[in-house]
Amino acid sequence: VAHLAATTSAPSAAATGAPARHTVVVFGGCVMDIHARATRNAPRAGTTTIGTVTGGCGGVGYNIAHGLRAVRRAYAREDGASDGDVCFVSAVGDDASGAAFVDAWANNGDSSSIVVVRDARTATVVCVLDDGGEIVSAVADVECVERGVTPDVVRASADVVEKRASFVVVDANLSVDAIRAVCEMCSRHHEVKMWYEPVSVEKAARIVDAVGGARPMSSVEIASPNAAELRELANAIRRTWAKGSPMSPCPFNPSFQFESASEALDAMACDVSTVLAAGCACVVLTLGALGCVVSRASPDGNISLATHVHIPAAPVREIVSLIGAGDALVAASVAALASGA
Repeated sequence: VAHLAATTSAPSAAATGAPARHTVVVFGGCVMDIHARATRNAPRAGTTTIGTVTGGCGGVGYNIAHGLRAVRRAYAREDGASDGDVCFVSAVGDDASGAAFVDAWANNGDSSSIVVVRDARTATVVCVLDDGGEIVSAVADVECVERGVTPDVVRASADVVEKRASFVVVDANLSVDAIRAVCEMCSRHHEVKMWYEPVSVEKAARIVDAVGGARPMSSVEIASPNAAELRELANAIRRTWAKGSPMSPCPFNPSFQFESASEALDAMACDVSTVLAAGCACVVLTLGALGCVVSRASPDGNISLATHVHIPAAPVREIVSLIGAGDALVAASVAALASGA
């Protein structure tokens, strides 16, 4: 994905005399994950189901930042180069879960950019999974992230972004105001690329609300929605283009089950084109077991000449969990791009 998503290579820092940019800055959520997985029968309403319940540090932003650090350290072991820095900007409550996140990230790097919000609960998501590991339902309490990662907290990282960052990742758990602050910062520094992870259908369009205008995705280099998130994001963009249009200019299908990647692209082509036309340079449409489709407009921005490449999913012997699979895709891809892919 990283090789196909990459833009034309720019001159190296050594060639231009500019300081090397090795840092990736991740703005996103610290979310305590509680997973309840059925082991015998499918979960049913109105009764309990036998299974296992586990918990641990998670959240889109945390998963991506943690994965980035792991992958970049693996690269460093292979070629002897520096593993680069990962700056993680987030917020937690002043409770035991919050302390667990601060301690966990302190083992990976500097935890000073994780804000502790007084009198707040650390964000928590409870997921009910079927026996195959797929999410049946989930409830997310992420108010702490929205309260804690304010525009001022975002702007406090401006020096790192301006002088050391090659990539910025933002997840849509942030508030609209915080997302706007990230987009404004990236727009001022064109050498810094931004990856937007929509997180969920409910939050996917926050960047449209944050930026507005005809090209609300213009500061985004790469976005990585699944089909449902892509449809919601594209519909939000269409609504800004045609004021007074219905809430869903294109019908919303919550299942989006496809037999092949070509079927998915046929069904979602208008949505992909809409997001590209709104200024996003590259759309990575994630399709679960089918892999993903990477779409880019032509170098001159002509959407009619966009390229679409299907990347099959890598074979897997055993699925431990599908939670965070998309986050792992983002982490590995950004790690490769930030290392020069």
